[in-house]
Amino acid sequence: MKKLIILCCFLLTGCFENSGYLIKSCSKIETVGDFKSITTYTFGFKNDLIENLEVTFDYQGSKELITALKTSLETNYRQLSSEVLIDLENQYQITYILPLDSDLNDKFVIKSSRTDLVKELEEKGFSCE
Repeated sequence: MKKLIILCCFLLTGCFENSGYLIKSCSKIETVGDFKSITTYTFGFKNDLIENLEVTFDYQGSKELITALKTSLETNYRQLSSEVLIDLENQYQITYILPLDSDLNDKFVIKSSRTDLVKELEEKGFSCE
């Protein structure tokens, strides 16, 4: 019984909680005709300070549009680390790792504070969970 009480105390105080590190995501879905775009920011933070930030683009549409988008992304963001998650004729999904000290603030929302990032993304129409 004492062991159970001690275990409960550890759980309630967060001792098993990865030292306060949490992950949050914010997404925005846009649809124009047959084209669908889902942009998702995923970020890990501790004490409101963001430690890592990724953005995922998921495009669904015609083969021609997907090909054009792939070419544009490859040209404009080649300096960023990326991982292609889906590469099909009618769908393309890629994740970029955004450096927090990047000068790409005109293309991406990059903040060092979780509160500031969530606020700006929500102002731009993203839903955050």
